[in-house]
Amino acid sequence: MCRMIAAPLGLSGRLLIDPFLRMAQGLKMLNERNTEFGKITHGDGWGAVYEDDGRMKPLRGLRPCWDDPAIKTLLDKSVILLHARRKSAGSVVLEDTHPFEREIAGARWFFCHNGTVRDPLPDPLTPTEGSTDSERLFGLLQPYIDEDDVLAGLHAVYGRIHAFTSLNSFLLGPDDLWAVCLHTENPDYYTLTLAETDDGPIVSSEPLDEFAGEQTTILNGTVLWIDRWSGAIEMYTLD
Repeated sequence: MCRMIAAPLGLSGRLLIDPFLRMAQGLKMLNERNTEFGKITHGDGWGAVYEDDGRMKPLRGLRPCWDDPAIKTLLDKSVILLHARRKSAGSVVLEDTHPFEREIAGARWFFCHNGTVRDPLPDPLTPTEGSTDSERLFGLLQPYIDEDDVLAGLHAVYGRIHAFTSLNSFLLGPDDLWAVCLHTENPDYYTLTLAETDDGPIVSSEPLDEFAGEQTTILNGTVLWIDRWSGAIEMYTLD
């Protein structure tokens, strides 16, 4: 169980960090709508992807994000991805901390996930460093990323999984972001939101009332593709 924000065009950390910290601490509107889980905090490590000298770089920490001074280094960066973890599998170690990073077809790709996979997953062709179901999902998607057919990979990999709470995930590459909203439980917690702002699209685990612009609840079973340079959006359905 995690909280996630993706701003594929990049957005100043001074705009994104505060709503992210509030979300991770359970201080946003989730707990006003959620009647199943009660108040939840996400303090089992955190991670980010930011831009530096035209390159995407990761930053991860094991402390709760709201209690980690390292997150302040992102305030003056262009931030693309943020993830706060509440572990359901694996340990609080860097190897199990999202986002996961792999070099695929000569480019850096990043992946983060919110949910628990209960079905056994096959071993990816490339071994994982940690023990999470999330990193294993990333590994299973890798051959499709390598073939430049991510949508087919999402259909193939996610379509074989039947027992799960949520497969909500962000897959970030050099030119695009793939955001999946797919869950079987508690939509108040797992539904994703798309905010179309003056600074580009933002996908998040909760509505971001800090930003002006239209905010839309993403329907369950939806895949969003977002171009990292133009902000163009395409929507697909996972059968």
